[in-house]
Amino acid sequence: MIILDSGAVTPDCLVFDVDGVLIESHESYQEVIRLIVEQEWEKSGFTADGRGYSPGLNSVLKNHGAFNDDYDIAWTLLNIAAASGREKLSEALPPPETLENLISGCGSDCVTWLPTRYKDKYDRARIRRLGQELYTGTENSPGEWTLDRAMLGAHWSELPLPAYIYTGRDIREWRLAQKVLKWDDFPDERTVHVDMGIKKPSPEGLEYLCRAFGHEQPVFFGDTMSDLMSSKAFGKGWFAAIGDMLRGARMRFPDIETALSQTLDWKPQNA
Repeated sequence: MIILDSGAVTPDCLVFDVDGVLIESHESYQEVIRLIVEQEWEKSGFTADGRGYSPGLNSVLKNHGAFNDDYDIAWTLLNIAAASGREKLSEALPPPETLENLISGCGSDCVTWLPTRYKDKYDRARIRRLGQELYTGTENSPGEWTLDRAMLGAHWSELPLPAYIYTGRDIREWRLAQKVLKWDDFPDERTVHVDMGIKKPSPEGLEYLCRAFGHEQPVFFGDTMSDLMSSKAFGKGWFAAIGDMLRGARMRFPDIETALSQTLDWKPQNA
């Protein structure tokens, strides 16, 4: 754990991101991105001779606030690769340090930025549909979500403060996360998801939840730059980074149970 802030953390509610915080989904979503990029590259008549995604590329993208959506990551990478003029995927995809340079001028919205820099060869809506099918499953495949596991063993009702969700998932994907967490009874009104028209790194999700339920000082648990940017833009409460992605975060913890224990002196009932 790293805590650089001075003073006590005294929130009046808990707001959780889902992926990388409550759900270990790195394997499933990175596999979805890899499959999309490789399959679409082959369909375009090119050679998918290398992996369509890597931990290095993931680290670069997740440390940039505009790339919270994994399906948009696949769409972005495909269009960047197409612009290279290379046939082999191993040569068309940039290495992490080059990608970091390429996206440095992107603001907080990759969807509006990408067409200003690259020819939009791959249809975003179709790429998103493919990603959703790969993750949530079809009649012939259970979906990559079956690789996910819960990172918090407690039921939401056991938590020491009122709990809320601010996720980049849509409602169908959130329902799958509820199954993994065994939080099927989590109230819908306490959840902000992208089907509500609210996307990170906007502070709107935090504003909506605090306004609706009368809170002033949330602690927001997240794992990517878009989460940190959302919290900073909100301007109140605390941000607690989970995992090792955000090395510059002022509070950082290896996992959510450690974060809850060390900030609120709380442990699961079955611990």
